[in-house]
Amino acid sequence: MELRHLTYFIAVAEELHFGRAAKRLNISQPPLSQQIKQLEEKLGVRLFNRTNRRVELTATGQVFLEEARRIVALSREAVRRAVRADQGEIGHLAVGFIGSANYSVLPHIIRDFRKKFQDVELRLTEMNTSHQLEALRDGRIQVGFLRPPRGMEDEGLSVEPVFREPLVAAMPRNHPLEGERSLPLRLLSRESFIMIPRERGPGFFDFIIALCHREGFSPRIVLEASQFHTVIGLVAAGVGVAVVPASMQRSRIEGVVFRTISGGARTVLDMAWVTDQDSLVLRNFVDVARKTARSLASRK
Repeated sequence: MELRHLTYFIAVAEELHFGRAAKRLNISQPPLSQQIKQLEEKLGVRLFNRTNRRVELTATGQVFLEEARRIVALSREAVRRAVRADQGEIGHLAVGFIGSANYSVLPHIIRDFRKKFQDVELRLTEMNTSHQLEALRDGRIQVGFLRPPRGMEDEGLSVEPVFREPLVAAMPRNHPLEGERSLPLRLLSRESFIMIPRERGPGFFDFIIALCHREGFSPRIVLEASQFHTVIGLVAAGVGVAVVPASMQRSRIEGVVFRTISGGARTVLDMAWVTDQDSLVLRNFVDVARKTARSLASRK
């Protein structure tokens, strides 16, 4: 039994007239009658009662009509989904992100992507930069939002910036520098620093160290924490100060004040994926991320 047998049967069952069904199918009546006869022979049942004046479905034909409609509908849906999958509109995508991305550009990208590609299943996992690099290489995630060290393109990854933002100093409330609206980084030279460890966030760690050296000091790191919101929690506890992306001000942790670091230094959030991945879902996601990032940048 072939799919065309079901299509012919449905047409006859709905028209209850071989001539009209043949016209609807754009074929002549004799081949249609022959196809229905072959179908009944293959099934070993009678689907229609035929007289010179009328054609009617048997009780068996009524049952078969319901199933035939369902099978044809499923076949059409299978074709539709195959076409959509070929266009990257259906599938799965695993996304890694550092915590600060969730306070800046990532929610906007996810919102815009889901508006356009509702049938793509996204799996988002917060992980530090080093873990994202490992996950990209072993295929556990397909795209990551991170702050990697420079030169990642040489390691088989495509890396491009999606968000730039200024740096701020996070200080405990009532800190002596709280009254400053904007402060040079060198004013923090005698402070105790809390930072993301280099093995977890090499790009951001190296960037902050370089900025401090440019201001003539090496930061005295008293404690390290794997995520920015943990760093800010330790600042609130009075352990020390931290230099963090400005978007982390949205964390709203009590007992912390934020002040802009003067000099115009900005940190960059990158998007990374394995260069040779042949995935239309990934390609669509990257395209949406680029457009969203450009839109956000134009609003500043």
